[in-house]
Amino acid sequence: MILNLLPGDGAFVGIWNLELGAFFSLSLIIMTKRLLLLFLITGIGRQLHAQITIQSTHMPKANDTFRFVTGNPVNYIGQVAQNGPGQYWVFGPESPKITSVVAYKSSLNTPYAFFFFNTVGLKVADSIGLAQFKLEDVYQFYSNSAASYRIEGLGFKISLTPLPLAGNYQIEDKVYFFPLEYGNRDSSTFKVNISIPLIGTYSQSGYRITEVVGHGNVIIVDDTLECLKVRSDIVGSDTVETSFGKFGFPTHRVEYKWLTIKHRIPVVEVTGTEVAGQFAPSQARYLDLAPQGNPTSVQKMATASSLVYPNPAQNKLFKSEDVQELHAFDMQGKERSINWVDNTGTIDWPAGIYLLQITKTDGSRENLRFVVRD
Repeated sequence: MILNLLPGDGAFVGIWNLELGAFFSLSLIIMTKRLLLLFLITGIGRQLHAQITIQSTHMPKANDTFRFVTGNPVNYIGQVAQNGPGQYWVFGPESPKITSVVAYKSSLNTPYAFFFFNTVGLKVADSIGLAQFKLEDVYQFYSNSAASYRIEGLGFKISLTPLPLAGNYQIEDKVYFFPLEYGNRDSSTFKVNISIPLIGTYSQSGYRITEVVGHGNVIIVDDTLECLKVRSDIVGSDTVETSFGKFGFPTHRVEYKWLTIKHRIPVVEVTGTEVAGQFAPSQARYLDLAPQGNPTSVQKMATASSLVYPNPAQNKLFKSEDVQELHAFDMQGKERSINWVDNTGTIDWPAGIYLLQITKTDGSRENLRFVVRD
């Protein structure tokens, strides 16, 4: 191939291929290279900020059973405040470890089988006080589709009548719209009326605003999971109407949930109220991921402690030759820096508890709860 460079006004502006008899613009070549570089940079950026997408297939099914650990709500305030892309949220372990079981059932296996078909029931309360009435054995009934996951029915009993009472929502409460991705924001209304023989009616109505406010990784004791963080603001009213009058009870709660594609239920849930923009948590729990019969988290962390030492430490720590990579996070999920010289690290952190995420040379990962003292 023979090439001639064609001069312009003091600069080469093109290339002439003598064999092909064709002219190639130098500016076009430069532009193409720049576009290719931009494409590569954009692709890398998208990979660095990749996020998961939650679909209808990631929702609970009949016969799903989950074990949760009850958390101290006050300890979760910092995690709730963290929003945005590429976050790390850290939860657990709790001491003492108090667990509870959540069981999803086919509607046919609930006390309200007569009212609902092809739905999944979840017992949400043993009893709920409401004026002079008390709702007992309270179930919500869920349905799922490619478009949304929603509450479509409510069932309960009251002491004044031996019969189970239930009804379908006239306007279904849409918990999630699919696909669920970071930045999504949806709103919907809901309404249900249930007749109570010889008494009157019980009703719920209101609206729900749901927004995906963050994505990243949630660390639960010694497990790290990719997740989306979802915030729901639910404003409504419970109303009992009888021949003696109408009694309304306003309700307002805020829910934060961390969702993964591996588990068909939020792995962390924090519920509370919000006043003047300040969130006040009242309940918190995280999914107990420790398999029964396997080494406990305490045993695993004892193994990990041989990789980084001493623990507790002050301003220096050491890592073994088996450590390939190490990241440190405080209890608010913020990454902390370590200045390494060979296998000796210098730190300048406030006294407190931290989580070390360790990648070993064999590719396996360990988490270590690390204490810094004064």
